[in-house]
Amino acid sequence: MKTKTYKNGKFTFRTYQKSAGNGHECGVVFGGKTIFVGNFIHTKEANQWWTLMNKEIRSFGKKYWVTKTAPVSWYKNFLAHHLYKKYYAYLNKAFNSYNRDFNKKFNQSVRKYSQLKKKWTPKDKTTVRLAS
Repeated sequence: MKTKTYKNGKFTFRTYQKSAGNGHECGVVFGGKTIFVGNFIHTKEANQWWTLMNKEIRSFGKKYWVTKTAPVSWYKNFLAHHLYKKYYAYLNKAFNSYNRDFNKKFNQSVRKYSQLKKKWTPKDKTTVRLAS
């Protein structure tokens, strides 16, 4: 498990990355409550998000500075919304990459199928059916 603690004025919060089942979880705990959680299947993606999340928290603190009179609950929600916005942008980028890769692989398989099909006869045809 990896953790980092941040402090912005009177606000203190902790980020973490840990194993969760067969995957990984990255999150932020603020005042004893989890305000953000991101789940990943692959270690590489979890590590990339962990790095990006911590960078975003530092840049968020610099861009959106607060005073001691700022409401804690508002700041927690503001930070959580920012992180979720960045998280889903990261996922969209990752999913687009997967979509491209799997479409490419599928199209390669279709071309191979077309080549193989030329050598097959219709009487040898089999179809997918429910096994009983």
